Amino acid sequence: MFRASYDVIIIGGGHAGCEAALACAKMGCKTLMLNLSVDNTALMPCNPSIGGPAKGHLVREVSALGGEQARAADYSTLMIRWLNTSKGAAVRALRAQCDPGLYSTYYRKLLTTQENLDVNQDEVIKILVNNNRISGVETRHGAIYESRALVICGGVYIGSKIFVGDKNFKSGPMGQNNAENILNSLHEIGIKTGTMRTDTTPRLNINTIDFSRATPQLSENEPLCFDFFNEPKIYNNSGYACYFSRTTEETYNILSRNIKRSPLVTGDVNSHGPRYCPSIEDKFLRFPDHITHPIVFEPVSLNTNEVYVQNFSTSLPYDVQVEMIHSLPGCENAKIIKPGYGIEYYYLLPDQLKHSLENKNISGLFCAGQVNGTSGYEEAGAQGLLAGINAALFVKDSEPLTLTRDNSYLGVLVDDLTTKSTDEPYRMLTSRCEHRLLLRWDNALHRLSHLGRKAGLIDDSKWALIEQRFSRENQEFSRLKESKLTPSDEINKICEDYGAEILINSISPAEFLKHRGVRYELINKICPSDKNLTREEISHIETELRYTGYLERENRVADRMKDFDNAKIPANFDYDSVIGLRAECLQKLKHFRPESLGHALRISGVTPTDVQLISVILARNERRKNKS
Repeated sequence: MFRASYDVIIIGGGHAGCEAALACAKMGCKTLMLNLSVDNTALMPCNPSIGGPAKGHLVREVSALGGEQARAADYSTLMIRWLNTSKGAAVRALRAQCDPGLYSTYYRKLLTTQENLDVNQDEVIKILVNNNRISGVETRHGAIYESRALVICGGVYIGSKIFVGDKNFKSGPMGQNNAENILNSLHEIGIKTGTMRTDTTPRLNINTIDFSRATPQLSENEPLCFDFFNEPKIYNNSGYACYFSRTTEETYNILSRNIKRSPLVTGDVNSHGPRYCPSIEDKFLRFPDHITHPIVFEPVSLNTNEVYVQNFSTSLPYDVQVEMIHSLPGCENAKIIKPGYGIEYYYLLPDQLKHSLENKNISGLFCAGQVNGTSGYEEAGAQGLLAGINAALFVKDSEPLTLTRDNSYLGVLVDDLTTKSTDEPYRMLTSRCEHRLLLRWDNALHRLSHLGRKAGLIDDSKWALIEQRFSRENQEFSRLKESKLTPSDEINKICEDYGAEILINSISPAEFLKHRGVRYELINKICPSDKNLTREEISHIETELRYTGYLERENRVADRMKDFDNAKIPANFDYDSVIGLRAECLQKLKHFRPESLGHALRISGVTPTDVQLISVILARNERRKNKS
């Protein structure tokens, strides 16, 4: 039997596995990645996109910590757009349509050229544990690999099964092999598991769709990118576009006739699916009064004819899928390249993990990605990076890196998973983050780069660039705070031309930025900077100065959050009396009956906003009690 020894072994080559493996190797650990199929490294079996609110924030945090997902996205971007531009700096983020082939190629090249990293196509069938410590793995090919640490990034492959109507079979996504044998080993070493479900949409032949009946959307007409160290590019000259449309009344009628054939109705699938990305059957069952629903035709690549139909995932029988596709505007003659399907899989209950993503009972065992009950490439990549860093630190006998709710979205994600667990695919949302004004898109580098540097993932050249950026920004902060603007006809004419308030009193440019309609562009017109600042640096400076008061208040709130555990909720508290609670939140609160606001905050599905609403009622009840 073949034997070899490594510091860290990574199980899985998806988004989490790639980030974990690269992090461990860069940190000097002898690392082995075991992947079911090397050809499907960093596969995008669902929507071929990266980013969006909260998810885009995670990608930026991966970049700030020294990970690769942002660079992979930039390498494969076909179209990129800002989202939530009208909703304020806290929730503004990029979203890019990516070419899955290019995205995978980027990671494969890195993995196969990275020093300290070996990649092997094999299946782990047994996890070896000695005295509650990881000692290695046994594989299907008859190899024993010893290690001090193990990172499980099994995605949706563990014990997975595909459903297309009444047809079902063991398989991973997109017809790949699943990982069946490791399941028994996980149970043998005491790992608690559950099952979840997700769905994907039929892929169509682009040449069989009439897009004249849909509304095209092009890329932003400005240079953009995800990664802090990449050169922004303009992508709207490639000819790529997405196309917005809606389902029809005929689609609704087809669902009405055939919903009884869905495995969600027949009972063949009993697992919870994604709440925030429901299948077309879920929408029909949950919202029967909605006759039509929005959909988006998203071409997968410039080099293939494949089109992904966003918001149209399904596990209905194939004949029903064909009929539904033909009911969509412009798709009367559309042909399906790949059918939609539902996939049910095992995940490992995340409340078994520490905040470092290490198992509480088995030393050296880390878990990351969808195997922890999350959904999405961004959530997986971010977890993989953190688990990889901590696996390497474990091998080095160093203290783990733990992130908090007030320094990163990744900290929120991990805290939610480890303290609340989840029984449905967890999706990162800006509403889950109580300190989102502190955790903006533009300041991820300021929040986290020092941690990436300390871990050894940001080299000297990149760190020098970061220090230069911070120096430019600090000098500009000082200039704007220390300079004075004096009212004059010339200045007020410039202000009127920009549609901004005129200058009445002598104030600093920093203070003037807080006035209505005043932006950095206007300030720079009145008193130009001698610094060659980038758009991103300008955005950060402007946001920090315009929201100074809000940021100071948010920092105070972050400090007070520690008191939430001491705020008790009466056992007979009437949650129905709290106006504004979402249905999901109300359901969870009534079930768990939390003892305190802190406990409520850690329940999956209860957001910081929900807790704030409850706290207002508690405070009002306390005042009434004192008066009486």
